[in-house]
Amino acid sequence: MRFHRAMLLTGLLLAGCVGGLKTDRHEAQERIAAYLGAHPELDAATREAIGAMELRKGMTMEEVIAAWGRPAVVHRFQGGAVQYWYFPCVWPHTCIDADEWFPPPDAIFMSRALFEDGRLVSSQM
Repeated sequence: MRFHRAMLLTGLLLAGCVGGLKTDRHEAQERIAAYLGAHPELDAATREAIGAMELRKGMTMEEVIAAWGRPAVVHRFQGGAVQYWYFPCVWPHTCIDADEWFPPPDAIFMSRALFEDGRLVSSQM
């Protein structure tokens, strides 16, 4: 009888722990919903792009973070007027393996964004 109670208690504890975990996808969906809820003034095309985790030229850095999350690496040039953002290997981004000890970000991070004067000019996923 004690064994069955112990097993039941263990099962309930494990279910509670696993049930509280969030996937990268769930975290992204929550981030997007929170941003869109806080910014009703966004135009329909930008709202749709962020909701689909897509980027459009002209997006602000804040809008890109809402759609794709925070970058893992940022390279700034010309006093920060030009920035290359490289995104971490979490959903929906992918990365490639590099056989170097310290490969440059463009050899690892496949999802990238280029900004000029705070606006997105190009992206790659």
